[in-house]
Amino acid sequence: MKYFLSILLIFLGLQVGAVTFDRYYPDETIPEKPIIIKAGTLLRVVNLRGINTFANDIGDECEFINVTDMFIDEFLVFPKNSHIYGVVEDIREPVQGMDAAIKIKLNKIVTPDGELSYSRTYYIDGHIAGDGNDYIGGKQTKPAYYKTVAHYNEGWDPILQLQPLNIYGFGKHTHLKTGDEYFVIIQKDLKIN
Repeated sequence: MKYFLSILLIFLGLQVGAVTFDRYYPDETIPEKPIIIKAGTLLRVVNLRGINTFANDIGDECEFINVTDMFIDEFLVFPKNSHIYGVVEDIREPVQGMDAAIKIKLNKIVTPDGELSYSRTYYIDGHIAGDGNDYIGGKQTKPAYYKTVAHYNEGWDPILQLQPLNIYGFGKHTHLKTGDEYFVIIQKDLKIN
């Protein structure tokens, strides 16, 4: 009887393990058709290295980490803690009237090897989502000078108003701090077999 119960428990344990294995390790299950991640898909990432327009140059490496699991249908495509690598593609220096801006191009995602017992590398075409044209920063600075203009109303004393002149302050450098969250936009369809 003990022998029969032992075999039964082992059999049930293998069945439960197989279900868990299929769900969390989709690399071992073969989908009927390839999985396609469409252009415009967003991934939430955290910056692992401080990046700024003052200290970094074009071509410097950047590293981000995926915050959540990404599923397509029932397949786990990019597990949590996948590393996303890229380079600084362009830097616009600060000028009078405009803060500095930086553009980061992402080129590969490496899945963690802790859960999957091996890592996979996917080559992507993506950018960190910015305010416009995939640039982070580049905002207009505050006016440097104001002039006082009097407004006269009938029966009232003049009201003074400050109006900005067309002279703006000098821009500041843009910093992407370690630990800040950003969104990655995948630019081209990514096919996963």
